[in-house]
Amino acid sequence: MSRPCLLRVPDQRGPALFLSIAFLFLSTVDSFAAQQDVTFNKPVPAPYLRSRMVDYRLPSCAEKFFVWVPQDFNNSQRYGLIVYISPDQQSSLPPGWDSVLSRRKYLFVSPHNAGNSCENHRRRGLAVLGALQMKQNYRIDDNRVFVAGLSGGARTASALGFYQTDLFKGTIQDCGADFYRAVQHRSSNDWTDSCGNPYGVIQVSPDEIARAKSVKFCLITGPGDFRRGNLQDIYSDGFAREGFRCRLFDVPAMGHQDCDANTLSQVLDFLER
Repeated sequence: MSRPCLLRVPDQRGPALFLSIAFLFLSTVDSFAAQQDVTFNKPVPAPYLRSRMVDYRLPSCAEKFFVWVPQDFNNSQRYGLIVYISPDQQSSLPPGWDSVLSRRKYLFVSPHNAGNSCENHRRRGLAVLGALQMKQNYRIDDNRVFVAGLSGGARTASALGFYQTDLFKGTIQDCGADFYRAVQHRSSNDWTDSCGNPYGVIQVSPDEIARAKSVKFCLITGPGDFRRGNLQDIYSDGFAREGFRCRLFDVPAMGHQDCDANTLSQVLDFLER
């Protein structure tokens, strides 16, 4: 198995520092722990399924990813993978998630420059690219590859649950959701996004809808989330009504934010069943 490719670290102190960092990053990974900004230099094969709503032309060497590996990482074991889409241009591990991911043996990758201002096709393509690179560089359990995100990133995760069912077996959607048709507005009075466009509707083919019935969709919200009504409506009149494998997590005291460790653990309980 190949190792993760070199971390690009611009520095004025010359090649010695770069080589020492490269050595640490590429050294034996039986007890490897890291959270690093990584540029993957090797190309990856295209996924089996290809959607016109995803940009697959993105060159690996031009993109940066935040990668997190547990403290007790053991290369002889297979790990689950969380691919996370941030609403911001810079990404990191959400607060409190490290303990859950360590205990349950998950790796974490998140593209930089994939925030809410990013074009949707590119944003989805970055998530796919991150998943493919991690699968190439680590021993990944294909049945535990989930796509996650917050707000607009959660909408990206929701869309990839339809477009890329060969990669993603479930979604973790904090405070955001998309569906393939408009739903009845029962809990929310605001059905426009921040740009004034209709909220929550994406283009999905009949074949993609059929394949997505095998994916588990987790929608997460709470009383302080201004999108709570949207998620409740998309869940009840969308995913649940149409017979998807889905669950709504309505978390007391949660705002428009990443879910906490306890909720993440409950979500993974559902996804792993």
